[in-house]
Amino acid sequence: MSNIRMAQVAGGAGGNGLFVDAITSTTISDTRIQVYSFAVTAASEMVVGDSLGAKIKHAALAANTVDNVYISEIGIKCTGNVSLAGASDGGKFYIYYG
Repeated sequence: MSNIRMAQVAGGAGGNGLFVDAITSTTISDTRIQVYSFAVTAASEMVVGDSLGAKIKHAALAANTVDNVYISEIGIKCTGNVSLAGASDGGKFYIYYG
């Protein structure tokens, strides 16, 4: 059984902010990101960060871009609350964590 869960930016409408669990709405903190997925409506550089700074920087060079990025089984360690900056309005960004 897997302990991987999905999170989205609070409010679910897209854009920037803190990540919350998609089921429980609990703020995501002190975890490891295993996969991230996004769909953006405009070219942008999205930055996933924690209390120590940027952990992931991903540039979408064109409008209407969709992608999934798989990270090694170790994942990317995040300390403190996990947040997103730089996403286009209406763009969606999901992390799979645990």
